[in-house]
Amino acid sequence: MTEAIFSLIGVVIGSIISWLQSYWTNKRAHDKNARYLAIRLVCVFDKFLEDCAEVVRDNGLSLGQRTAEGYLEPQVESPGPPIYPDDLDWKSIDHELMYKILSFPADVESAEGIIRAAQDIAGPPDFEEWFDERAFHYGKFGLAAFALAEELAKKYGIRKKTYNNWDPVIELKKALSSIEARRQKRKELHMQLLNKVFGEQKPN
Repeated sequence: MTEAIFSLIGVVIGSIISWLQSYWTNKRAHDKNARYLAIRLVCVFDKFLEDCAEVVRDNGLSLGQRTAEGYLEPQVESPGPPIYPDDLDWKSIDHELMYKILSFPADVESAEGIIRAAQDIAGPPDFEEWFDERAFHYGKFGLAAFALAEELAKKYGIRKKTYNNWDPVIELKKALSSIEARRQKRKELHMQLLNKVFGEQKPN
């Protein structure tokens, strides 16, 4: 009887040890995949942030000059949505964070439609509405990419990239503040024009 009990205890302990070994092996693999994914994505978001800063900085001048027609012309192409590597184990990271990351490119795609619409109504020579709309959205997306990279770096223990000569986040925030002021001013001028037009109309 005693031998049977000890034998049963041995089987149970052996099963527990085997389960723990399997658990820790799987957890180490899971954590390794999660950190690998995070490192790859932080690199993607860092590059996207810098691309967004280039878009926001684009004033339409080539070496300080307008086109031969006197127009402003974009000098930097919009980066479009960030492209993620195909070999990532998405199930290895927090599901809420995964959703935010995977839905991010769709947000950029949607904004591209708004930017194209602004291009249709922007007028020469400055095309201010289009430049501001493009800079506004990519300024926001640059900051969103930075926030995602920060969250990944903090959660998975990654040392973030540092900028010695400039801070793209501060630059984007300052640019967005200026753009907001210009957008508000155009809105007020538009409302004044509408009020003037409709105010001058007399009822029949």
